[in-house]
Amino acid sequence: MQNTKLLLVGDSLIEFFNWQARFPNHIVLNRGRAGETVQGLLSRMPHLSAEDIPPDLVMIMTGTNNLAMDDLFFLPDYEKIIDTFQAAYPAAKIIVTSLLPVKFPWQAEDTASRLNTSIKQLAERKQADVLDLYPLFLNADGNPNSTLFLDDGVHLSDQGYGVWAEAFAKIL
Repeated sequence: MQNTKLLLVGDSLIEFFNWQARFPNHIVLNRGRAGETVQGLLSRMPHLSAEDIPPDLVMIMTGTNNLAMDDLFFLPDYEKIIDTFQAAYPAAKIIVTSLLPVKFPWQAEDTASRLNTSIKQLAERKQADVLDLYPLFLNADGNPNSTLFLDDGVHLSDQGYGVWAEAFAKIL
């Protein structure tokens, strides 16, 4: 499908990639914002849902900064984000991405994985699709694949963005 209008929202993981260059046959609206939390995205919703070009697909990547701040109770606001997009764009496909396998030393090793279970359940309840990136970013030992991340262990390398873009392309 060509000329699909894609609205990509979330944090730096969205913002720092040239999605338009990767998907030149689509109209890509990159509305990622470095440092954004779920609550920050929710506060931007009135502006985002008033975009001039109604999207055919909305991809949401948020929650990583909440995880980094040990704010693990963001699902009610995440639900409001999904609700707002569904109300604003009833014909659009809503895709919720899983958190990546990032680890912070002050958290249990399975924190991101457990949150992903809740995010998937939320998406299912809201009839949104899930792009489960988590397993794609693990190595054979079940740890984050360091070649897919920058040295900070959170942001993605070019190879990491390639993995994500390939998975996203399968949905398109």
